[in-house]
Amino acid sequence: MKLQSKITLTLLAVSLIATVTVGLVAYGFLMWDFRQSVKDRAFSNFTGDITVYLNRYGTLKNGERQEPFDQFVFRRHAPPTLPEGEFPLRPKVPPFRFMVLDPEGRVMNKDGEFGAGRKVPDTVFQQSRPIEVDGRVAVRVVQIGEPVLTYQDRQYLKVIRNALVTGILAAGGLAVLLGLFLGRRLSLTLRELTQAIGSMSLDGELSEEVPVRSEDEIGLLTETFNRMSGSLARTHAELRESHDKIQAQALDLHELSIRDPLTNLFNRRHFDAQAEILFNQSIRYGRPFTIMLGDLDHFKKINDRLSHAVGDEVLRQVSALITANVRKSDIVARYGGEEFVIAFPESDLQRAARSCEKLRKFVENHPWGEIHPDLKVTISMGLCDNADLGSVEKMLNEADEHLYEAKNQGRNRLMPPILQAI
Repeated sequence: MKLQSKITLTLLAVSLIATVTVGLVAYGFLMWDFRQSVKDRAFSNFTGDITVYLNRYGTLKNGERQEPFDQFVFRRHAPPTLPEGEFPLRPKVPPFRFMVLDPEGRVMNKDGEFGAGRKVPDTVFQQSRPIEVDGRVAVRVVQIGEPVLTYQDRQYLKVIRNALVTGILAAGGLAVLLGLFLGRRLSLTLRELTQAIGSMSLDGELSEEVPVRSEDEIGLLTETFNRMSGSLARTHAELRESHDKIQAQALDLHELSIRDPLTNLFNRRHFDAQAEILFNQSIRYGRPFTIMLGDLDHFKKINDRLSHAVGDEVLRQVSALITANVRKSDIVARYGGEEFVIAFPESDLQRAARSCEKLRKFVENHPWGEIHPDLKVTISMGLCDNADLGSVEKMLNEADEHLYEAKNQGRNRLMPPILQAI
């Protein structure tokens, strides 16, 4: 069930219950007051009648022998238009009943529930009202039961009941209208808050604002939500910016951890990890894989004669030459000092040798004189494509043996010598 329906039904139920309760309470008080008024009126009339009766006949016994009290009352209150000697008909049910006691508390009439001539208990005697004649208490009277309402009384009460029912129905209708209006108004802001929260969770947009329509608790809730939404949006933006910075820094740190700071080539640790992956793939799928290990010729002399600054620049430019003239899939690394290493995936020995020979010529023919007039740079290389050796380390050892052969045979060459056609 929607919140608006719950609020409407709650307001309607509370209004109807309050209206019916007020109507019933009002009707109960009205009936009590009305019956009490009837009792008081009946007692006043009875007191007047019995006072006149006793003044005329002296005692109840004398009066009953000459004219019964009820007949006396009906005759006394008969309309003046009745013919002389006729009396009004006695009603089947008297409007009210009284028990008449003597001053000592003995029942004097037949209506007494304790029997004529018997003395009533003290509790009943205390409830009786005295009636005086000539300054003395002639009798005491006790009201018995509830009054029997007259036709006029019943009609009056009927009018009152109809008025109350009409008021209850009108109040109920007004409660329905107010319930619908207030339910819709109270739930409007809550619906907007729910939609705003749903938008925040659905599209990730945290900055949502709901109009503030009141200064009550719901208005305070709306203001709090707007502040929270803005704060979350700012915090999220800051976190996202911080996350981007951290990611960029992590990438930078990762690059620093796998790159040689001087040449910007991969370092030996990263090369070993990547070459191991390529080696395993070549073994699994039976694909060719070749490793080259190269060393700059007489590099120590360059540092000693021309300075370490020149040596560093040589390393940077050789690195740039190698990077620019290999495939993107090839892995190039500075393996230590003036040593360089290249992993050639999907390349057999001859294809890798062709690439390395081109690199050797690029290094030899590079205009090194622009760095220093006396500078000349060459590189010696050793290759290995024998994956059957069982590991990258053993392939590197074999490539290193071929590199020493190239050094021993005069440097600036590639071993093994398989490129006679080049």
